[in-house]
Amino acid sequence: VPDRAAAIALLEDADRLAAAGQFGEAVHLLLQRSVSHIADARPEWLNPATTAREISAIPSLPDRARRAFGEIAVRVERSLFALRRLDSSDWQAARTAYADFALADLSA
Repeated sequence: VPDRAAAIALLEDADRLAAAGQFGEAVHLLLQRSVSHIADARPEWLNPATTAREISAIPSLPDRARRAFGEIAVRVERSLFALRRLDSSDWQAARTAYADFALADLSA
């Protein structure tokens, strides 16, 4: 789980993009920073060529992280490779997945 302050800062940055109608950029930012969080925590899991699809299949990645990362990654793939513009529902799904994971109270 990323540092709480870093997760909140990321959501604020991405929210600004989404508020400007830049939903694809906002979701892509979530993905980029999520990859960075993973790389910081477990650098041995990644190399410069590791894809989002490969990251979401890492067996050691906890299920909660895998689900959140997968929600974000599938939307970025659609945006970049299928050339489909992301909309507010894509943004909300990705944001919710990230927030539910990164800001969850793990003691509950």
